Amino acid sequence: MLLLSLINFEKLKRAVLHFAVVLVVLALQNLLFSQIRPLGVAAMFVPAVVVAIGLFEGGVWGGVFGVVTGILCGMRYSGCLVLFPVLFAIFGFFTGLLTQFFLNKRFFPYYVLCVCAFLLTAFCQMFRPLFITGAPFFAVLRTGLLQVVWSLPFPFLIYFPIKNIVRKQDKLTSPARKG
Repeated sequence: MLLLSLINFEKLKRAVLHFAVVLVVLALQNLLFSQIRPLGVAAMFVPAVVVAIGLFEGGVWGGVFGVVTGILCGMRYSGCLVLFPVLFAIFGFFTGLLTQFFLNKRFFPYYVLCVCAFLLTAFCQMFRPLFITGAPFFAVLRTGLLQVVWSLPFPFLIYFPIKNIVRKQDKLTSPARKG
């Protein structure tokens, strides 16, 4: 019984809800949108969920969810089992850090951070084909830029569910205002 008193059930519920959003986004990314390939390139919008969690929950939660999301996402792509956990943890942590000191929790800063995350993800994915396998530069660059362009609409769909989870949980845990 003492162990149950140490558990913060509000944070646990919030973490479960965030994890559910992560699973939905991963399912959409891997099952549906990986099959839709305009000009032969699929969107890669999973970093947007990590950025959203880092934005609203802070750097620690963003980093932890970045590692978990990166591991789950990396299982789908060959050669990315280390890249995505490290990269997504960096996205989540630094988004939380920037939000704590410099940025507000509005949509525009979130979208700019998502675009930066998409660009950095595409660049890191381009590294191996360019420098190890010797793929043609412009073909790899075209693929990376198209991946970023196809991913640009998805932050709109991810921001609001994460914001609503945080807002509803904050309303439940905040004391009632008097006056």
